Amino acid sequence: MLFFGTVVGALSDEDSISPQVLQGFTSTRVQLFDTVKVQKLIRGSRRRGNVRVILQESQLTCMYNYIKNDVVTVFTDYPPELLLYYDYTLVNQSLCKDFFSALGYADFSVLSSTLSFRKQILLNSAIQCLKISGSAISRAQLDVLGNMTCMLDSTYIQNSDVHILEKLKQCQDFSEDQISAMENVLLTKNTAYGAPANWTLNTLNTLGILPLYFSSGFWAYFTQKDKAQFMKTFLPWLRARPGLSKQRISSMMNEAQKVSKAKIRLSLRNKRDTACTAGEITQVQASDNSLPFGYDVTQFNVCLSVQALKDNLPAISEKATGSDYQRVILDKLNQAYPTGISDEVLQVLGPASRAATVTDISKWSITMVDTLSALMKSSDGNWTSEQVKAIVGKYLGVSGNSLGSSELNAIGGVNLCALDVSTIRTISSSSLQSASSLSVSTCSLAQKEALFSIAQTAFSDKTLSSSRATSTISSNAYQLIQNYLSGASLAYVQTLAGSSINMDLLTFTSLNPSVVNVSVLLPDLLEVLFSEFCIQMFM
Repeated sequence: MLFFGTVVGALSDEDSISPQVLQGFTSTRVQLFDTVKVQKLIRGSRRRGNVRVILQESQLTCMYNYIKNDVVTVFTDYPPELLLYYDYTLVNQSLCKDFFSALGYADFSVLSSTLSFRKQILLNSAIQCLKISGSAISRAQLDVLGNMTCMLDSTYIQNSDVHILEKLKQCQDFSEDQISAMENVLLTKNTAYGAPANWTLNTLNTLGILPLYFSSGFWAYFTQKDKAQFMKTFLPWLRARPGLSKQRISSMMNEAQKVSKAKIRLSLRNKRDTACTAGEITQVQASDNSLPFGYDVTQFNVCLSVQALKDNLPAISEKATGSDYQRVILDKLNQAYPTGISDEVLQVLGPASRAATVTDISKWSITMVDTLSALMKSSDGNWTSEQVKAIVGKYLGVSGNSLGSSELNAIGGVNLCALDVSTIRTISSSSLQSASSLSVSTCSLAQKEALFSIAQTAFSDKTLSSSRATSTISSNAYQLIQNYLSGASLAYVQTLAGSSINMDLLTFTSLNPSVVNVSVLLPDLLEVLFSEFCIQMFM
């Protein structure tokens, strides 16, 4: 990001700038350029086929400031996410379909909680533009709505053209009512997938991500063979999707494994309680991408030996991610290592670690930063505050260990916010300066203030350039300390107001309310720090 101005300044053709460079667009950086240059950069950030520039809300609201007075007529000239902030009243109603067709490609998740209300405003405007009456939406109208289809409630889903299922495949998540409605459409309507009685493995393969959400009522129409074959490719695909809940994947497998024929349940019930009937779990099963499909928790427990788990721990832990399965894994590891689990084992424990109790953690050997890094891997799942304190406490309890830059990168901002203020205060300014930028939005005010105090030293202009202190704050220093401003003091924010720094909406709203004293700061903040767009539309 800090090299954005140098790279962009040397190029005259915005289309020749890579998406990676354009992602460094910030209000402070583009102050270096004239308005025409900035508007070209904004157009250069538009969607080009399947290539998108990933932009955050602070960047998009800054971009909006440069086009807010323009009457835009070619909406595809801009990033679709930028249209989330555009003033719809400026759109000529003869072009409203073009506007929503372009907006339909936007990632609506970029809207912060502060501005999430715009989703419903835009959806209502789209419904009015498309003259949608009642709850039935045609295929042509759905094509215009695009990703806005994800915001439609269950009534729309059940009453609209069945093509809605294709649009919903692009959504990131659903409410329970939406899921029930989608399943009902599949089971009762004349869809492209045919009658449930005729469903096959090919049906599952063509439904995209939707099977992840469906109940056992959907899965009952498929044979065990088809489901097992499907899981071999579907599960790896799901596991590779960033941000997808491992618990959601586990819930899907539980629904898919439910046996609908009572006589089969009865014939196996007694055996399952006492013996392995699903097949011993060996290296072959551990390497099967569909594991643990075919094993309920009871069978997983009786079919997995302690030795097989020790020999195949990384593969099994990565696949068996339901909390009940994870508990089985930990219980067997406690049997295998009664005196405690070593660094080497913890480094490959993976998602199963999340089922550990504080008592379990107290027996772990966490002496190396590599172990800390492996345990804190965010893709393996979330930790509770108590678990984080126990893990970091074990690590810091080893002589010579501290919260250096490597440790901070391993722990990350969210987990850092689980630590006591006294522990946070042990972080040195040089460690924070060398660490990656940390998100501290979930920290308490006391934690934020402690971190800001450290960051103020780490990222002061004097520290960064070894020059004498100044009465203003440079754009470089601001960029580096920005993530920690929610703990900023009144004096520091006042200095910002006199430093020609443009502050975005999210940073402004993250400031300590007691620091943003209206009588003292309002004139400066409104004029210098905070964009006119934010004041007029969102404050």
